[in-house]
Amino acid sequence: MTESETIDGMLRALGRQLAALRREAGLTQQALAMLIGFSRPAVSVAEIGRQALARQFWDACDKALDTGGALAAGADQISAVRDAQQRAAALAAQEARQARALAALAAARQRSGVSAGVTGLQSCPHCGG
Repeated sequence: MTESETIDGMLRALGRQLAALRREAGLTQQALAMLIGFSRPAVSVAEIGRQALARQFWDACDKALDTGGALAAGADQISAVRDAQQRAAALAAQEARQARALAALAAARQRSGVSAGVTGLQSCPHCGG
C-alpha cells in the first residue's frame, strides 16, 4: 500500500464513522450541516473521505454527535501520518541531493584532478534532514 493509499483509506474510514454516527443520531447530512455550521457538501465530502477537512469541522461534529472527541482524534491521527510521510519524503529528497552532490564531486575529481572536496555535511535547518 502506498503512502497516498494509506491516507486515503484512513479518510474513508473516518468518513464511514461520521456517516454511521450521523445516521445513528437520526440526522440527514443537511441537518448535521446546520447543527455544525458547515455546508451539506462539506458533510458529504467528509463522509466519502474525498479530502481532509479542518479540525474545526471534526470538533463541531464531535460536539453535535456527542462522540467525546472520537472524530477529531481520528482527524488528528490522519494529520500525524501525513506529517510523518512528508518528513520522510523531505529526508529522502535531502539524502538523494547529498548523494548526487558527492557523486558529482567524485566524477569531477576523476576528470580533472580536483583537490577540493566536501569537508562535512550539515543538517537542514528547517527539517533536520
